Amino acid sequence: MRKFFSVALMFSLVVSATGIGANAQAASQEAKSVSAAGAAADKPAATRSAATANDELIALLPASDLIAVLDVNRAFNELLPKLATITTGGLDKLAKAVQEFTQKTGLDPAKIQNAVFGFSLNGTQGSGVIVIQGIDPDNQQIDALMKVFGAEYKTADYKGKAIYNIASKVKAPEAGPLSVKTDEFALAALGQQRVAFGDLSVVKQVVDIQSGAAKGGVTQAMTGALKETRASALVRFALNIPENLRAEAANQGDLFKSVATVKLILGTFDVAGDFSLSLDAIIRTASQSDAAELENGLKGLVELIKGIFGGGSGDPATDFIGQLLDQLKIGSKLNDVSLSITLPRSLMDQLSKKAAPAEKKQ
Repeated sequence: MRKFFSVALMFSLVVSATGIGANAQAASQEAKSVSAAGAAADKPAATRSAATANDELIALLPASDLIAVLDVNRAFNELLPKLATITTGGLDKLAKAVQEFTQKTGLDPAKIQNAVFGFSLNGTQGSGVIVIQGIDPDNQQIDALMKVFGAEYKTADYKGKAIYNIASKVKAPEAGPLSVKTDEFALAALGQQRVAFGDLSVVKQVVDIQSGAAKGGVTQAMTGALKETRASALVRFALNIPENLRAEAANQGDLFKSVATVKLILGTFDVAGDFSLSLDAIIRTASQSDAAELENGLKGLVELIKGIFGGGSGDPATDFIGQLLDQLKIGSKLNDVSLSITLPRSLMDQLSKKAAPAEKKQ
């Protein structure tokens, strides 16, 4: 069962293992004044096609607090082949796992072009769905996939679509009072080379939206924020902070007061040619004064952590945290706070070499 979920979430695994953000850029005022038609005319045909596909997939998502676009085509066809020669973090094993998945199921992840992810919070519990474009498995292929990985499931018809309801014993991930719903997973082939996988209720909402029985729930503010990010990045995201979480943060004291002013976070994850990783994000607040206060608070927090995890301790993990924080850049402009961090390949290799002797002693 665990193997099945590992493969089902392979798209996320490849992205998280290989890349983190590069330069989320806010659109300039001049660019905003250009008409959508004029902007599209300036883009290469391939870029326009990818953008259109992403827009269509996002339109299938229900109301979401987090949306993300994954360039799965780039991950599998450009980055994954290079991972076979990289042992750091077990990336070579990840590449091998994808190859074995293709051999066992006949489904080739390299054919996937795009994927979008939507996640929403209902109180303190979240649920989500990923919709991918590029494969069109029939019922027999999905049935074979389930059997290969020993997944327990039952099939039901929902408005003309076969829904594979997968029994799950995966423990719900938790972060403080927040948790992710994992007790009811489902998979559905939507047709038109699209597949939805996620929480059963959310997958059904996607089917409703596709059939026209319901409307897509992603707001224009979310899609607009996503369009501000760099289109060529491996992962692009927009996160709307729910009002109840902001209120909860405000009740935690002065330390979290500035955090409560955050309205939206947008950004990118990416990977460079040498597999250095980077994250760039824009934290949008309600006002310029809120942004300045948040900037100062974040810088103070970083300095505090540096004091705790300063270099020279001899502990590889502690030294790594200190060096990583040295890569962090924080600034502000108007009501936006920018946050950028890079993880050089040399630093990853350094951590791997330092950790190796400790592993042998255990």
